[in-house]
Amino acid sequence: MKHFKVLLIPVLIAVCLPLGSNLQAQTGGETPELVALRDADTGLNADMTRAAELYTQLMRAVYHRIGERGLSKSKALYDALIEGIDDSSAIIKKEILSAREISFIYAERASLRNSNLQDLPGAEEDAEIAIKLNPENVKATWVLAQVVIKRFDYSIRQSRNGKRLDTLQKKMFDTLNRVVELDPNHDRAYFYLGSIARDLGKIELAVTSFKALTRIMPYDDRYHKELAELYDTQNRLDEALQSYKRVVTIRPEQKSARNRLGQLYLQTGDYPAAIKTFLSVLEEQSETNNVTGRTTRNFSAVEIDAHEGISLAYQAQDNFERSEFHITRAINLLEERAKRIQTGWRTRNRERAELTEQIQKTRYTLGQIYLKFNMPREAVRTFTRILAVDDKYVPALSGIGMAYQMQEDVKRAETYLRRAIELSTEEELPDAYNALGYLYAEQGINLDEAAALVRRALKSIPKSGAYLDSLGLIYFKQGKLDAAIENLEQALRYLPDTPEILLHLADAYLGKGLKQKALQTLEQAVLLEPNNAELRQRLDAVKSDF
Repeated sequence: MKHFKVLLIPVLIAVCLPLGSNLQAQTGGETPELVALRDADTGLNADMTRAAELYTQLMRAVYHRIGERGLSKSKALYDALIEGIDDSSAIIKKEILSAREISFIYAERASLRNSNLQDLPGAEEDAEIAIKLNPENVKATWVLAQVVIKRFDYSIRQSRNGKRLDTLQKKMFDTLNRVVELDPNHDRAYFYLGSIARDLGKIELAVTSFKALTRIMPYDDRYHKELAELYDTQNRLDEALQSYKRVVTIRPEQKSARNRLGQLYLQTGDYPAAIKTFLSVLEEQSETNNVTGRTTRNFSAVEIDAHEGISLAYQAQDNFERSEFHITRAINLLEERAKRIQTGWRTRNRERAELTEQIQKTRYTLGQIYLKFNMPREAVRTFTRILAVDDKYVPALSGIGMAYQMQEDVKRAETYLRRAIELSTEEELPDAYNALGYLYAEQGINLDEAAALVRRALKSIPKSGAYLDSLGLIYFKQGKLDAAIENLEQALRYLPDTPEILLHLADAYLGKGLKQKALQTLEQAVLLEPNNAELRQRLDAVKSDF
């Protein structure tokens, strides 16, 4: 439209004003008869008239596009416009319309064909013509990107051949990248680029795109959350943590985001921050419950997640009472929700099954807490409740086996651990392999099988200090002292300042006649646990040999 104004204003000034003043002088202010233009002005006048006609059509086309009812009329006017400029090179040469102006017309019709009239081939053709006329036409490039996205999506759903998909995928990304190159603030293009890249596993491109969106719309929490989740999938925990902090700053009411932030504090070892974050969720939830009553399913889920998270944080800080309290609270809330669900409806039955599974997992966490704090009787009771619901629940079979092992009930420990191994794969439950191997090592029986079991566990977690300690103990029992020392020293690197590993290593050193090393190792163990009578006795015994 600006070109139309530029064209008409000088014409009106140059032609009408002088003409008006001369006519007034000659006629005394009366209206004169029209006088034909001279032949020399005929060509210029025709081009101006043509331009005026085209701009009038364009204004009508734009006007009719405003409402849904006028879209067909708008399309017909654009069709007529393009038909009237079929020889665009001549139009450009005569300077009736510029290449940019014709590109604009094609881009507008392309947009109509794509968005409203669903003529994708026509939209693609118009967009490509517009881009050819003006490579910097953002709208035409954006329309082309949308068309190619639709074609790519359709080809995926129709399971088209891979070569075609690769070609379309390249064109799709190239076109979207061109849009944001032309317009660095094109939020819709960045959103499509980021979402598609994320879904196709092009994580770095997705990260770049959503970072751009956080720059363009810094107070829109959605894009910070997308970015946080991408960082999360890449295990870029510090960056994920910062993005989630931004989400929570923008929208503090997003309790699920705060729970995830708490989980990230847990993973990065900032336990005080994790506790503070989870407590803030629980305090706010308590206020909500007091006002509305806890009847909303999502609110309960958020509260349960917070209790589970804070329990893990307290467990990491060796606070048994608080850890047990919060995980027990989570179990109670889950059971309360399960009671509310009435049977008889398929969706409710499915929800009940999901809740039962979640209760099992949460009880297992409680059992693990009891194992960590050396409370095998409570662990046995907890795992027994799990197995009463599902006697093939592998983690509980392994857990109860380890609890019986702590109670020195070798027969039951072996029975449950073997059952766990029979029902699992080595990837699923390396702890069961290690526990049974360690059990045999302690008893000094089945040592070859014990070594094989622990090696299978190490295939899943090669840097486990606990597993390396087990293997070192087995080698010691087999008289393979060099191998025992090698594995125990390595175990100590992964779990430094662990008295049990230090004790096993001291025994291996003594077996090799390395008394000074054994003495230093036992002294280190006693410093860690000065009230451990067994360690003090072993240290005194070694000292007496010097």
